[in-house]
Amino acid sequence: MLTCLVHRGPDDQGLARFGVAVLGVRRLSVIDVAGGHQPIANEDGSVLAIQNGEIYNYRLLRDQLTGKGHHFRTRADTEVIPHAYEEWGPAFVERLRGMFALAVWDEPRRTLVLARDRLGKKPLVYAQSGQRLVFASELQALQRAVAHRRVDDDAISEYLAFGYVPAPRTGFAGVRKVRPGHLLIATDGRAEERRYWQLRYEPKLAVSRAEAVDRFRTLFDEAVRLRLESDVPIGVLLSGGMDSSAVVASAARQTSSRLKTFSVGFAEAGYDELPYARLVAERYGTDHHEFVVDIDAAAVLPELVRHFGEPFADSSAIPTYWVARTARKHVTVVLNGDGGDELFGGYLRYRGVALARYVDRVPGLATLLAGTGEMLPKTLTRGRGLGRTLRFMRAASRDPLERYYRWVGYFTGERRAATLAQPLAGRSHADLIADAADDARATDPVERMMAADLTGYLPGDLLVKMDIATMANSLEARSPFLDQEVVAFVTALPRSYKLSARRSKILLRDAMRGILPEETLTRPKMGFGVPVGPWLRGPLRSLLEDALLASDAHIGPLVDREAVGRLVREHVSGMADHTSFLWCLLMLELWFRECVAARPDAAAAVPAQKAN
Repeated sequence: MLTCLVHRGPDDQGLARFGVAVLGVRRLSVIDVAGGHQPIANEDGSVLAIQNGEIYNYRLLRDQLTGKGHHFRTRADTEVIPHAYEEWGPAFVERLRGMFALAVWDEPRRTLVLARDRLGKKPLVYAQSGQRLVFASELQALQRAVAHRRVDDDAISEYLAFGYVPAPRTGFAGVRKVRPGHLLIATDGRAEERRYWQLRYEPKLAVSRAEAVDRFRTLFDEAVRLRLESDVPIGVLLSGGMDSSAVVASAARQTSSRLKTFSVGFAEAGYDELPYARLVAERYGTDHHEFVVDIDAAAVLPELVRHFGEPFADSSAIPTYWVARTARKHVTVVLNGDGGDELFGGYLRYRGVALARYVDRVPGLATLLAGTGEMLPKTLTRGRGLGRTLRFMRAASRDPLERYYRWVGYFTGERRAATLAQPLAGRSHADLIADAADDARATDPVERMMAADLTGYLPGDLLVKMDIATMANSLEARSPFLDQEVVAFVTALPRSYKLSARRSKILLRDAMRGILPEETLTRPKMGFGVPVGPWLRGPLRSLLEDALLASDAHIGPLVDREAVGRLVREHVSGMADHTSFLWCLLMLELWFRECVAARPDAAAAVPAQKAN
């Protein structure tokens, strides 16, 4: 298992047995490089801990614990974990401010505690069979200790809807994710999952917009400052958008050395944001590095598929992987802008929800838009803007929840029925969006969708992509926008401070005015688009056709082969743009090849009856 995780921790390895427990860890050394070896214990060795991630408030916790009589041997942030558990029990995790997947072994109580950070920045998967429980950061490591590779049909159905597998499922039956903001406590073969944190949109704060801007600036600068602590070189992934640019601006003001920034672009027109990234890099005098992705970069797909370990359809994993590889030549830690869109309403679909409320007020208008959208020719789907407009129109007559599900989903509604085989064809997973919105107590229609993304799309897609793409290159990524204090403050602000039907990221723009170039604040949002559509018509066409049209394709029993063939023909001929659907199916087929059909080295697998 540890051999499978060398990329996540190339600097050090720890492996030890304590009674019936075996703890193993690979370490990427960031804080106390020389002294932070793991597993790490309390004074008498009765409580031990391992961690992937960072505890940003470890100095504060260390001072509190020292005052209570605890003694520390290192400067490492991980050492506060066993002492905090000893002092406060499993509730200690509520005091942590950071990103983490951690394990604590309590030898006297024969109890294992697994915990994952509030928003799911670090992955944690596990499998239980009888009294045997195994866990890991990546599925490819876990499968060295799990004998079977049974596919979870429900997980595949959810993947085809969203392009990722939502927690707690994975692509494999019997293998689960610890959900963000949750603990898993196992004693003598009995495991119980507990929630320790919950996203909340209500009640709202009574603050003026000017006061909210000032408070946000203070919290955000603090979040950036905490994430700049490192004993190794640090930089920022700069996309050219407002979020990562805000991180650069804050970091550059708070560091005495010249900040390193890293950007990725494309040769294809309409996808390249490098000029905007340069504007910010020049304003703050950063040591700026760029990488232009060409189609040869897609050769990394099989490796990425193995790292993800389950089907994953976000094509921006490719440029994220390559900019991470570029950054790792210069730094060990990077900050990024993840979370800004979900917090401040940056996606066009949020404005679509707000706009749809006006459409609903005009009798018959929604039905007219839906009918018109269905009548328009398929060739209009070529082009990102027109494609979004048509999706909005075609879903206009649906209820708000189903409408949003069709906007964000891959195979939904009629497309699902026409393309997938039974029993997948008739399934809808819109209820997952509703459950997430209800859970966060969001009542505003727009905030309900933002809550669903913060607890679904963000940890299921964006944070998985960032973690896997960076850690595959032995690079740690930190997200200031997802600091728990920032999240709690912004979600409690009135929605009107964040977006309207006409404007997005209102408060963030106000906070960054005079700090970022005006072009950064006023230009239209591009999103992290990847020219996959042209690639599938050109250099990737043979891969697409070989994978999806082969008589022995693994996805064959899951789809209507004629329908898939039609999608391929229409796309490669230029008749229509089916990029998202074809990429989703292609990644599923590659996952079957790389992670299901391929078997690990039998000698490396741990026999179930002999494992602890």
